Order: sequence, then C-alpha cells, then structure tokens
Amino acid sequence: MGVGLRNISKRTNGGGRLIRTPSKHKGEVWTVAFSPCGRHIASGSKDKTLKLWEAESGSFVHTLGGHKDGVCSVAFSPDGGHIVSGSKDETIRLWETESGRLVHIFGGHEGWVSSVAFSPDGRHIVSGSFDETVRLWEVESGRLVYTTFLNRQGDWVCSVAFSPDGGYIASGQKGGLLQLLEAGSGKVVRTFSGHKYSTTSVAFSPDGKHIVSGSWDKTVKLWEVESGKLIHTFSGHKDSVYSVALSPGGGYVLSGSRDRTLRLWATENGRVVHVIDRHKAGVSSVAFSPDGRHIVSGSGDRTLRLWSGYANP
Repeated sequence: MGVGLRNISKRTNGGGRLIRTPSKHKGEVWTVAFSPCGRHIASGSKDKTLKLWEAESGSFVHTLGGHKDGVCSVAFSPDGGHIVSGSKDETIRLWETESGRLVHIFGGHEGWVSSVAFSPDGRHIVSGSFDETVRLWEVESGRLVYTTFLNRQGDWVCSVAFSPDGGYIASGQKGGLLQLLEAGSGKVVRTFSGHKYSTTSVAFSPDGKHIVSGSWDKTVKLWEVESGKLIHTFSGHKDSVYSVALSPGGGYVLSGSRDRTLRLWATENGRVVHVIDRHKAGVSSVAFSPDGRHIVSGSGDRTLRLWSGYANP
C-alpha cells in the first residue's frame, strides 16, 4: 500500500505546523473525520471514494469504493469500528473500518445525502439531504425510524449533528435556518435565525450547551441551545464558510472556507487566533483530533492536510 503522507514541518501564521499532506484523491476532498481514538482519518471525495489513513504514520490503509457519485460526508461510529458515508448518489453506506467491507446500504432519500452522523450510543445514524428531509436510521437493522420534512419548500438540509447526550439533532439548512430536533421523535423544538444564506455546517459543543454554525454568508455563529440566543458572530472570512468544528475542550472554534483558509477562533470572545492559508482551493471540511492537538482539513485542491501546534486541547 505504501505511505500516502509526507512530512512538511513548515511553520505557518502563528507558530503552528503543516505536518503531513496525503497523496491526492482524483477529485476534490469534500469531507474528513478523525476516528474516536485518533488513530485514523477518513476522507471522502468527489471521485466517489472514501480513503482511510493512519494519522500518526501517514500510511494509506485502504480505499472504500462503491458509491456511484461524490462522497459528501463521513463519520466514525463511537467505538471506531464502522464508518458511515453519505453521497450524491442518494445513498448512505455503512462500512467496517478495519476491513473496508461494505456492511449495509441505506436507501430512501430522493436527493444528495449531504450529511451523516452517528448517535453517541452508536445505535442510530442521522442523515440530512437535498430532498429537504432529516432521517433517522437504526444501525443494526437498517430500518428507517422516521422522516422529518422541513417547513419550507426548497430548504435543503446541508448539515446534521447529534448532541453529546444523544437527545437532540441540529440541522443546518439552505435558507439560513438552524433547527433543533428531538432525536427520539424528529419534532422541531427550536429554530435559530440569523444567517442570511445557507447554514452549511453545524456542531455541538462538548457539553451540549452551545451550537456553532457556518454559512454562505461568510460568518460563523455561536448559539446557546437552551435559549436560542446568539452569543457571538465570528467575522473575517472573505467567502462562504463550508465547515465548522469545536475543539474537544470547547475553547476553540475551527472553520474552513471557500476563501482557501482555515481560521481558529477563541470561543470565549470570538476573536481569531490563527489564519492558515496553505490550501490552493476552498477548504471543504475541517475536524479536530480527539485530543485537540491536531487539525485535519480537506480541500478542493484534492488534498487533506494535517496540522499541529495551533490549539491546546
């Protein structure tokens, strides 16, 4: 299989390092994720494949092929044993991490599956789609538990995320809304309004008290879950924000943008801490390692890059 990452060790804006860059996918890298133990990184691409990498050594592990169109979203199960992927081919696929074996295909969406996530207990998968629905699936049986249709026609679902306790699902939508759903029923219990254009990415804080969202309006916003109150607006990106993440300790917000940069923000005051500008195309996806010491980013330049030294856990 060989080594797919190379050591870089060049410093960039503010003292951090770009430490590895994988050999390229054949298409844009649309999604990246760390395994719960931090040992692996999964990447999904416009080239219709997922690839698995060893984070520490940079070794390429294997390619998971089978989707008929680009892979929009990937996520690891809480125990790291499985990977779920959502695709433009309108399917969700469940894979065994170690072997790369396809376990199950979840069909039913009638549009791109833009986002997927596991519940914290690993028993369910939530999916969001351009068919304007959020769907909950039972992992073991593949059964569809429920479908939640959005209130406004044409309001695609761009991103979904489970709360840390598994009680809620956040949904970011094309019209700029962020909605909170009861995970058990799919009922919308709160709507957060403030973004002017599509809410492209959503993530919960580790304690479940806040949600961070990114948007085509070039901003990142931090919300209080219980009240729906807007806490901060993070401004500075010069183009659409494609992806957001919160550090495991909750002290930092990370964003990736079409402006080709990653930005690291202090959650407490909304100030930018670092700007990373080494990608040659828009940054489609960002994620923190479980220990908070590394960042991975995926880009339209067909690479994913691993960064170190930008944040403390």
